[in-house]
Amino acid sequence: MAKPIQISGEIDFEKLLKRLSDDIVFAPAFLRIEKQLGENFGKYSDEINQAGFFWSMVFTAVGETGMSRLARIYDQEKNALSLRTLLATIEANKYLFDDNAVKKRVNPSNPSFAQSIVPGSHLPDSKTLRHDLALVSSNDPLVNKIVFWRNNFGAHISSKQTMKKNLSDEKLPTQDEAFKLCDRAFDVFNRYSSLFRAVSLLEVILGEKGSMDSVFRHLRSGLAAGRKARDEAAEQFLKDMKIGKQA
Repeated sequence: MAKPIQISGEIDFEKLLKRLSDDIVFAPAFLRIEKQLGENFGKYSDEINQAGFFWSMVFTAVGETGMSRLARIYDQEKNALSLRTLLATIEANKYLFDDNAVKKRVNPSNPSFAQSIVPGSHLPDSKTLRHDLALVSSNDPLVNKIVFWRNNFGAHISSKQTMKKNLSDEKLPTQDEAFKLCDRAFDVFNRYSSLFRAVSLLEVILGEKGSMDSVFRHLRSGLAAGRKARDEAAEQFLKDMKIGKQA
């Protein structure tokens, strides 16, 4: 059973929400970048080959960062900030979701909404909380995979797994499964964030859409322009040599 994090009140809980939200937003963003890089490496192979080492390092770093952040979200350590311990903290501090507490919190930014709150509508449902706790605990098959990755390849490198000749693919999360875990984290987190402060996370970061395509388009146009300038300079050099010989 997950133990709640000891908090002094609303301010501490806000800090927990903010810190956990960073990983919930950025984990899938890094994983999307990794996926898009893999897709563009084939499409822009000429451009990539101009700096193969750099792009290889970027690909590895982005993927590992996404997985590390995802593993933090589903961390099972009792003293860690994770979805599991956050839900346990919510269960132990339901007073934070009382009508007056929510109205006071929401009123400065959205007074009309604060006045329209139906009594009891922001209190977390005990049955839903228990269901969500099961979804973020290692007894869940998908969560168990990311926990296995964290304990053997992320936070620690397992000597036992390193010496094994083969590792069953079923033990590690696939790319699709990692994205499923990201979606699950959004759903669970937003359920309680919206109850607490009437705010939900956005799934796509502002400026993210199209940014990867822009990078590779500029790489292509820059490489083409550089080659054109090189060819023109070579052609001009040959002309100058020819004129010099004639003189």
